[in-house]
Amino acid sequence: MADEAILMWETELAIPINILDANAIPKGTALKLADGFVGAASTAADDTFGGITKIEKIALDGNVKVAAYFGGVFKMVVGAGGATKGFNAVFAGANTVEDLDTLDIEEGLVIGKFLETGTSGETVLVFVGKV
Repeated sequence: MADEAILMWETELAIPINILDANAIPKGTALKLADGFVGAASTAADDTFGGITKIEKIALDGNVKVAAYFGGVFKMVVGAGGATKGFNAVFAGANTVEDLDTLDIEEGLVIGKFLETGTSGETVLVFVGKV
Protein backbone atom coordinates (compact mmCIF):
# COMPACT_ATOMS: atom_id res chain seq x y z
CA MET A 1 0.00 0.00 0.00
CA ALA A 2 1.20 3.50 -0.75
CA ASP A 3 1.31 6.32 1.78
CA GLU A 4 0.57 4.23 4.87
CA ALA A 5 0.47 6.01 8.23
CA ILE A 6 3.36 4.93 10.48
CA LEU A 7 2.83 4.86 14.24
CA MET A 8 5.59 6.81 15.97
CA TRP A 9 4.18 7.03 19.53
CA GLU A 10 1.19 5.17 20.90
CA THR A 11 -0.82 7.49 23.17
CA GLU A 12 -4.03 5.43 23.22
CA LEU A 13 -4.85 1.78 22.73
CA ALA A 14 -6.39 0.68 19.45
CA ILE A 15 -10.08 -0.25 19.57
CA PRO A 16 -12.10 -2.63 17.37
CA ILE A 17 -14.03 -1.13 14.48
CA ASN A 18 -16.46 -3.02 12.25
CA ILE A 19 -15.19 -3.90 8.79
CA LEU A 20 -16.61 -5.86 5.85
CA ASP A 21 -15.16 -9.38 5.63
CA ALA A 22 -14.61 -8.95 1.88
CA ASN A 23 -12.23 -6.00 2.40
CA ALA A 24 -8.45 -6.35 2.40
CA ILE A 25 -6.93 -3.45 4.33
CA PRO A 26 -3.18 -3.08 4.95
CA LYS A 27 -1.66 -2.07 8.27
CA GLY A 28 -1.42 1.73 8.60
CA THR A 29 -4.43 2.47 6.41
CA ALA A 30 -6.38 5.61 7.28
CA LEU A 31 -10.03 4.60 7.48
CA LYS A 32 -13.19 6.51 6.65
CA LEU A 33 -16.19 6.00 8.90
CA ALA A 34 -19.67 4.98 7.80
CA ASP A 35 -22.87 4.52 9.80
CA GLY A 36 -22.87 1.51 12.10
CA PHE A 37 -19.27 2.22 13.19
CA VAL A 38 -18.05 0.59 9.96
CA GLY A 39 -14.62 1.45 8.57
CA ALA A 40 -13.26 1.26 5.03
CA ALA A 41 -10.07 2.57 3.43
CA SER A 42 -10.19 6.34 2.94
CA THR A 43 -10.40 7.19 -0.74
CA ALA A 44 -11.08 10.92 -1.02
CA ALA A 45 -10.76 14.36 0.50
CA ASP A 46 -13.38 15.13 3.14
CA ASP A 47 -13.88 11.52 4.27
CA THR A 48 -14.94 11.23 7.91
CA PHE A 49 -12.02 9.89 9.99
CA GLY A 50 -12.51 6.30 11.16
CA GLY A 51 -9.12 5.44 12.69
CA ILE A 52 -5.81 4.04 11.45
CA THR A 53 -5.43 0.27 11.24
CA LYS A 54 -3.07 -1.36 13.73
CA ILE A 55 -2.92 -4.65 11.84
CA GLU A 56 -3.57 -5.95 8.34
CA LYS A 57 -7.09 -7.17 7.50
CA ILE A 58 -7.03 -10.02 4.99
CA ALA A 59 -9.99 -10.29 2.62
CA LEU A 60 -12.46 -13.10 3.34
CA ASP A 61 -10.64 -14.24 6.49
CA GLY A 62 -13.87 -14.36 8.50
CA ASN A 63 -13.00 -11.32 10.63
CA VAL A 64 -15.51 -8.48 10.70
CA LYS A 65 -13.50 -6.24 13.05
CA VAL A 66 -10.04 -4.69 12.90
CA ALA A 67 -8.06 -2.84 15.56
CA ALA A 68 -7.80 0.88 14.78
CA TYR A 69 -6.11 3.81 16.49
CA PHE A 70 -8.15 6.95 17.12
CA GLY A 71 -5.23 8.62 18.90
CA GLY A 72 -1.43 8.65 18.66
CA VAL A 73 1.40 10.35 16.82
CA PHE A 74 1.74 9.14 13.22
CA LYS A 75 4.03 9.94 10.31
CA MET A 76 1.62 10.70 7.44
CA VAL A 77 1.95 11.83 3.80
CA VAL A 78 0.92 15.40 2.93
CA GLY A 79 -1.56 15.98 0.11
CA ALA A 80 -1.85 18.86 -2.36
CA GLY A 81 -3.19 21.32 0.23
CA GLY A 82 0.02 21.23 2.29
CA ALA A 83 0.51 20.96 6.05
CA THR A 84 1.17 23.77 8.51
CA LYS A 85 2.56 23.13 12.00
CA GLY A 86 -0.18 23.72 14.58
CA PHE A 87 -3.04 23.56 12.07
CA ASN A 88 -5.72 20.88 12.14
CA ALA A 89 -5.40 17.98 9.69
CA VAL A 90 -8.08 16.52 7.39
CA PHE A 91 -8.04 13.93 4.60
CA ALA A 92 -6.63 15.18 1.28
CA GLY A 93 -7.25 11.87 -0.49
CA ALA A 94 -6.44 8.20 -0.03
CA ASN A 95 -4.13 8.02 3.02
CA THR A 96 -2.99 11.64 2.66
CA VAL A 97 -3.67 14.70 4.83
CA GLU A 98 -3.74 18.49 4.44
CA ASP A 99 -4.65 21.69 6.30
CA LEU A 100 -8.34 22.05 7.01
CA ASP A 101 -10.49 24.80 5.55
CA THR A 102 -13.53 26.41 7.15
CA LEU A 103 -16.00 23.91 5.66
CA ASP A 104 -14.11 21.00 7.23
CA ILE A 105 -14.78 22.38 10.73
CA GLU A 106 -18.51 22.53 10.11
CA GLU A 107 -18.56 18.94 8.85
CA GLY A 108 -16.53 17.46 11.75
CA LEU A 109 -13.76 16.13 9.52
CA VAL A 110 -10.72 16.94 11.69
CA ILE A 111 -8.24 14.03 12.09
CA GLY A 112 -5.74 15.69 14.41
CA LYS A 113 -3.08 18.40 14.61
CA PHE A 114 0.06 18.84 12.51
CA LEU A 115 3.28 18.81 14.53
CA GLU A 116 5.39 19.76 11.48
CA THR A 117 5.06 21.79 8.31
CA GLY A 118 5.29 20.03 4.94
CA THR A 119 4.45 20.23 1.26
CA SER A 120 2.77 17.74 -1.07
CA GLY A 121 4.39 14.30 -0.97
CA GLU A 122 6.43 14.92 2.19
CA THR A 123 5.80 13.06 5.45
CA VAL A 124 5.02 14.95 8.65
CA LEU A 125 4.08 14.10 12.21
CA VAL A 126 0.34 14.27 12.97
CA PHE A 127 -1.05 14.03 16.51
CA VAL A 128 -4.16 12.03 15.61
CA GLY A 129 -7.16 12.64 17.85
CA LYS A 130 -5.97 16.03 19.12
CA VAL A 131 -7.59 19.26 17.95
